[in-house]
Amino acid sequence: MHEKKWIMGMWKFSDKISTKDLGEVAEKWKAEDENYLQLYIRKVSKDQMGIGFTYRLTEDQDKQVGYDEYFERTTDFLKRKFGNDLAGWDLGSSVWIIKDATVPESL
Repeated sequence: MHEKKWIMGMWKFSDKISTKDLGEVAEKWKAEDENYLQLYIRKVSKDQMGIGFTYRLTEDQDKQVGYDEYFERTTDFLKRKFGNDLAGWDLGSSVWIIKDATVPESL
């Protein structure tokens, strides 16, 4: 078990937002920020869809400062783009990895 300087979570949206729109956001993040280790879209609840992610903080960055900067930057972008259809989030920066077949241990 290894603690990582990662943020993992889910951005939640009203089901009025299409998976196509969410996919465009995820593709934009993938293209513009190499610190995203994982991005996916899934149904979150009866009336919500979400963008799930794993985001790597830089090694020289304080974990709480990095989390706060990521959260503020991303919520600002999503609120401007989707308004009240951004239904919520579930994020955490205390991450311990037990097994990960997709990300090399060296990260």
